[in-house]
Amino acid sequence: MKFWKISLITVLSALFVYLFLKRIDFHEIKKIWLAIPLLYPLLFLLLALPQYYVRATRWGVLLSPFKRKIAFSSLLNFTLIGFMVSYLLPGRLGEVARPVMLAEKEKIKKSQAIATIINERLFDLLVVLVMLLFYLALGVGTPSPILFKLKTLALLLLPVILMIFFVITMANTKKFLPRTERLIHILAKALPARFREKIAAFAIHFIKALNLNLGWAGILKICCLSLLHWGIILFSYWLLMQGFSGVSLDLPATIPFLAVIFMAAAIPTPGMAGSLDLASKYALTGLFGVDAKTAVAFTIFFHFLLLLMPIALGLLAFWHEGLNFKIVANLSKRDELSTMR
Repeated sequence: MKFWKISLITVLSALFVYLFLKRIDFHEIKKIWLAIPLLYPLLFLLLALPQYYVRATRWGVLLSPFKRKIAFSSLLNFTLIGFMVSYLLPGRLGEVARPVMLAEKEKIKKSQAIATIINERLFDLLVVLVMLLFYLALGVGTPSPILFKLKTLALLLLPVILMIFFVITMANTKKFLPRTERLIHILAKALPARFREKIAAFAIHFIKALNLNLGWAGILKICCLSLLHWGIILFSYWLLMQGFSGVSLDLPATIPFLAVIFMAAAIPTPGMAGSLDLASKYALTGLFGVDAKTAVAFTIFFHFLLLLMPIALGLLAFWHEGLNFKIVANLSKRDELSTMR
């Protein structure tokens, strides 16, 4: 990653952290932490395991059109490695690192592996939006400006996601695929000659791979696994909240909090530093009327636990796969598009 991008992300992260921590009385925060029953954080950490198992299983289904038999241990290891890298380094590098490293191990096209991550994220966004709209349709939430903004955002994003799936499908039909390939080759002419063919080939493979050649049964399986994945995450968030006396919510009320955290996680700060913290505090105080010190105490504790398991397990997976951080550093330095197939 270029120096200016790292600098921009670092400054942005530092600003978010400053805004989150200003006027914080850590003596009061410590008292809140000491009152948390140990059971709740332990259960929160344990629920991280099924989350990543379900995510790895779903990734295997998305990869199945390109290679049917991929060892589950590889899917799980590289899923954990991807999250670990994204949490430790700026720029969401893990989103590229995990498909590229898995593709190299399993001898599949990197463009195809990367396309599965795009589809994975589209399904994640689709499921979170559907959960949020279903919650809002029930009309059980306390009206607030934040809830209104979430509803507006969800209503805007849902048709966009559905349109993306439609465009991907249309671009891969027998009628339009030749036009898609011609357009890619025309656009590639703007690139240096030595990269032109390789990048055009990558783009064509990538667009073809975005098309979900899974059949209706496969797509239904992806949807069910996505709902299960986010259902586990929702339950884990709600469970941790039960350990804080100033946060009293029922399970469905946690859905808008989940949506806010999901959107904050898209900001490419290392370990979601600052972005997640501000979003969590904003959601707790604005959605549920939680007092500021309890919101800050929960957020810091929640953020720490959220990173702990994937980083620890990711480091173990890194060791198990015989990898080192030099490989990840090379991914961030070299132009992957010039070498991918």
